[in-house]
Amino acid sequence: MNTRGGSLAQAEARVARERALLDAQFDAWRGHVRNELTSPRGLGAALMMGFVVGNVLRRRPRRHEAAAPVRKGFLAVATGLALSVLRWRYGNPWAAVPHVVGWVQQQGAGRTAPSSAAAAQSYPWQGPRAIAKR
Repeated sequence: MNTRGGSLAQAEARVARERALLDAQFDAWRGHVRNELTSPRGLGAALMMGFVVGNVLRRRPRRHEAAAPVRKGFLAVATGLALSVLRWRYGNPWAAVPHVVGWVQQQGAGRTAPSSAAAAQSYPWQGPRAIAKR
């Protein structure tokens, strides 16, 4: 059977040669890419690309354009100092709460005359109104 360029066998042989040539070219290209990527220059380029892509994909916090600058006044400095002292003394500012409540109750008990109702056991979470109702 004849085709335009020759016989069918010749066309199949030409396709097989081109396919083998394409496979050889692909193997050579793959070896070249592997050598380039594993070279120090290729590894450095891959590392830099990772940083660039990571920087592009990273979420950035929104900037508040109209935010006023933070000014620490005397109250803020005193609060920070008090919390530092409590942390130093008790290890945790929340651990000092029972001691502070006890101190406040002692200060309040010294102002009024002791009565039998006030001498009853009171708990810090009950507050001054619960103590006065007794």
